[in-house]
Amino acid sequence: MPLTELQAQQIALVRVLEQTRDNGGVWTAGDAREATRAARELAGPRAAFDAFVARRAQWALEEIGRRTPAQAIRLHAVRGPFWAGLAVALGALLAGFATDYLAAQPHIDIVEWPLVLLMGWNLLVFASGATAWLWRVGRGSGAQGPWAAWLGRWWAAALLGLRGASARPWLSDFKHAWAALSAPLQGARVRLFTHLTALLFALGALASLVARGISEEYRAGWKTTYAFVNGELLHAIVSVVLAPGAWLLGMPIPDAQHIASLRMPQSPGEIAEPWIALYAASVLAWVVLPRLGLVGLNTLARWRLCRAFPMPMVSAYFTALHAAWQDQRIGVVVVPFRYELSPGIRSRLATLLERVYGLSVDISIEPPVLMGHDATDWKQALHREGHVAVVVLFNLAATAESDAHGVLLQQLRRSVERDTPIVPVVDMGGYPRTDVERWRQRCNQWRHILDKVHFKPLFLDLQQAGDDDLQALHDRLHHDD
Repeated sequence: MPLTELQAQQIALVRVLEQTRDNGGVWTAGDAREATRAARELAGPRAAFDAFVARRAQWALEEIGRRTPAQAIRLHAVRGPFWAGLAVALGALLAGFATDYLAAQPHIDIVEWPLVLLMGWNLLVFASGATAWLWRVGRGSGAQGPWAAWLGRWWAAALLGLRGASARPWLSDFKHAWAALSAPLQGARVRLFTHLTALLFALGALASLVARGISEEYRAGWKTTYAFVNGELLHAIVSVVLAPGAWLLGMPIPDAQHIASLRMPQSPGEIAEPWIALYAASVLAWVVLPRLGLVGLNTLARWRLCRAFPMPMVSAYFTALHAAWQDQRIGVVVVPFRYELSPGIRSRLATLLERVYGLSVDISIEPPVLMGHDATDWKQALHREGHVAVVVLFNLAATAESDAHGVLLQQLRRSVERDTPIVPVVDMGGYPRTDVERWRQRCNQWRHILDKVHFKPLFLDLQQAGDDDLQALHDRLHHDD
């Protein structure tokens, strides 16, 4: 089922509420589990996964509004960019119309430089845009530029009718999340606005050129101070610039000898109507028609993205929801190996996992596995219901051993489902870093031992568990899914 822009906004907002460091108390783990249960009933057993996720997000926001009206989160229709864009576009039309009058020339130049520069600038923009598009396609990058990112952040605040991050502690997270998620749509909006503005500016300049001859007789000619400017040079320029207009109108471009005869003040010039027609048709071909095509393409892209929003559902958060959709246990089990966790570390690790998987996940931090007299005590850490991830926790202060740490990872790999990620986390928070070289050697020793059993350790500082640790854990769990 394709998602609309509104449904994507609701999903992104609820995801932020379930993953942010502080959601202001509007949503709890119990609420998240109830939302999952309610959405499964409302969507029905045959609903697609994205329909289930959309219905869950809608239910969650409605429940917040029902339960605490003072903290209700409502998404408003954003109209500001439309009216602002319309005003700027009309301003561009008037600015284009004024350019010819601002030049205040008593005649029309054979090489009408304002229009020549207008055509040249647009051709340069088309070339750079095509190059950027090919670059994005070649690299598979979704970057849309700084304007699209700014618009996405502004749009997120406008959706909620909020401006200051202090109004809601999670607003900043939602701004960044929606800016990244909506980058293709905002890029289409920015490009639509720029192409429409450029199109109207060119039409205004064309209208001004045509209007000049209605009330006055304008003549075409040329002047110069320099000897190298002559009929041949001007003919070479207009032969390129006016070629599309000459082809569209079936009008020949005057030769160099004729152009040379129009030099002022020796010559009074000639009636400018043919030259106005050539320039109007050429601007139409070089600027107006390409811009009109780009306006149409970006209008279609914006329309399509609003009705079939590209919502990637491949992160660890959606992995957990997918398990719930299939009526499976959403569980992450933490298996410490010969490592007694302090309450602070347990709390920080649980918070990290909640911010990765969302509040609906069940986090089970098991007692330390020793594999001493009972070499199979690791089995007690696994549950029959299954898991969306298994985190094996080691201490950097311990010496990595193949017949202990390596064996544990191999046993776990054989005991859990094939698609369940097993992430060995090495806590380096309690290890002193005063001797940098020794610290590096210890990390490399862990890498060497775990590499033998085809595992890659993830080094985290669970004493502090900052944003860098959160991002590293998120990337690793997402990569291993």
